Amino acid sequence: MSKQKRLIIIEGIPGSGKTTTAKSILDTLTSRQVAARCFLEEETLHPLLLQGMDFSSFANEEEADQFIELLTARYRDFVQAQLNSDHEVIIIESVFFQDAISVAHLMGMDKRKLLDFSSSLQKILTPLTPSLIYYYQLDVEKQWRFICSVRGNEWGPVSLHTDEDFQQAAEVWAKSQAFVRAIVDHWAIPKLIIENSDYLWGEYKLQISEFLDSLIPVN
Repeated sequence: MSKQKRLIIIEGIPGSGKTTTAKSILDTLTSRQVAARCFLEEETLHPLLLQGMDFSSFANEEEADQFIELLTARYRDFVQAQLNSDHEVIIIESVFFQDAISVAHLMGMDKRKLLDFSSSLQKILTPLTPSLIYYYQLDVEKQWRFICSVRGNEWGPVSLHTDEDFQQAAEVWAKSQAFVRAIVDHWAIPKLIIENSDYLWGEYKLQISEFLDSLIPVN
């Protein structure tokens, strides 16, 4: 490697602003002539997402172990590929916490096993010098109502219409978010935690810009 690699992970529950943030950071780095690669969650054949796999419950230890084994292999391959690439900065949006840790939590994986899995993935990512931008929703039900007002009440796996639907989604995702937040707080990497309640996008954008400058100073 001619330069140290830098991985920027952008995370939060659905609709947090992850994709917009990832694209904005990529545009900024490109304008600075920094060699960067951005992997969005929606990317076809994403290297960190399992394709065509159908798991029913991670309370089933065999399914949980299979998920861990397959995803761990993908993360190892991903890190090696990025170390061998020409990219100085790699951006990944959503897949680490939302599509690995949160999904496993929502599907009932044993918490001790899940913590060990998260720790393992963190260690695998270490050669890429990871950093994190994390959107934490202070009011999860408000966030679900906000994103459905933007995207509609049905998108992807989401179908929320009644007050009860929103309350149930908030209860489930608040528990998942709390689990992830504990991991985030203990992960000793550079990180920016945006505690969102009022959607102050201008303020958040400024925080992100300052954080990015601290990671990759402007020449």
